[in-house]
Amino acid sequence: MKTLNNLVTFALIIFLMLIFSNTAAKQVDDFYDPSDDSKSYISLATSLQESNTFVRQEFINKEAVETVRTPGYPLFLSLFSNLKNIIFIQNILHMLSAILLLLTIQENINPRSSYIIFLIYLFHPLLVSLSQLILTETISIFLINLVIYLLFVRGQIFIPIVVISILPLIRPAYLILMIGVILFNTIFFKKLNLKQRILMVFILILPTTLWVNRNYQLTDELIFSSITGMNLLEETASGIKAINEDLENNETFLEVVDVQYEEKRYWSQILRNDVALGDVSRVISNAPGENPHKVVSAYQNYAIEIISQNPFETIILATRAFLYNTLEPGDQIYGAVFNLDKNNLINFLVFMFNLVNTTLAFIYFLKCIKRKSFLKKSIIFYILMIAPLLLLATPSGRFGAPLISITLLLSTNNFNKVRKPNYIY
Repeated sequence: MKTLNNLVTFALIIFLMLIFSNTAAKQVDDFYDPSDDSKSYISLATSLQESNTFVRQEFINKEAVETVRTPGYPLFLSLFSNLKNIIFIQNILHMLSAILLLLTIQENINPRSSYIIFLIYLFHPLLVSLSQLILTETISIFLINLVIYLLFVRGQIFIPIVVISILPLIRPAYLILMIGVILFNTIFFKKLNLKQRILMVFILILPTTLWVNRNYQLTDELIFSSITGMNLLEETASGIKAINEDLENNETFLEVVDVQYEEKRYWSQILRNDVALGDVSRVISNAPGENPHKVVSAYQNYAIEIISQNPFETIILATRAFLYNTLEPGDQIYGAVFNLDKNNLINFLVFMFNLVNTTLAFIYFLKCIKRKSFLKKSIIFYILMIAPLLLLATPSGRFGAPLISITLLLSTNNFNKVRKPNYIY
């Protein structure tokens, strides 16, 4: 154990030296992600710092209401005046995530194997790159790893519940995780009595309830995040229409499942123009900005109509999203962060790691089905994590990055011969 600790410490020191030198050498603009999501987070954080309002800088004094981004990450950014300090903190959070992963999987496999996986995770190009960008992934991955360790290894409940309750305010997709834990409370809170479970449910819904109430007071609509309805139309429905078009044109299977970005954008524009908005300006529909809540309901209803009318295409889209989110190496992220021109070898190695990890997790799932014991906390947790990602027409390794830790927990469980009494799945 002492040797393992020394090796871990040595790896962390090497990583710290490399990543801090890389961070120090960069300009602030280098921390913006390729898709420009960083700009909206920074804009909201600036408004919080300067005027104590949660509205993007470009919409201040325009009676705007921000309902796309949730307040967690902008609030975190607003605590610092220098963006580079945030990146340094995210680098450290990634290191802590790797340590939490090691503490989790070493319950399943031998020290040498757990150390190798720790090294792969610590130096994983996608995870490292995300810690170099102003995005929600690094902080949310750290919190997810904290939940996994405390809930599944230590058997704790209170701290994981508090963390899960605030995760949706950092990244709206985790609303599914929070709701799922409530629905499966008899499994997640197995040792608690009824009163204690009620208390846990109250803690889980409190932050979300407060945020929904804020939105209702400002918009007269019960809405958590406008991004859900927008994505249903611009990602899911547009992807379904693109697949439907390819099927009607008798294109090959690979052409059907390979939904190009241009195809999705093309159908996204068509569907936006088809949405019945009543008295709402078409300008808002084409570019939701200062008040996205005014169009999101119409977006969502129209998207659900398209989804319900095209179940076969929806299944194809979800299958494709699963494969991309779990296997895609995310080279568009780390290629941009580290200015890599030739990264075929890295892409192959990351892909193989993802493939082996996902395959072993699936094997464990099949074993649990065979034993009729698949309603395990870890499996339910994984399903809740991946569920919101299955409706994306443009999935990527970036969106699948938070899945790596829970997938490793499942995959390494294949090798766990003797479980410790306190190891709870």
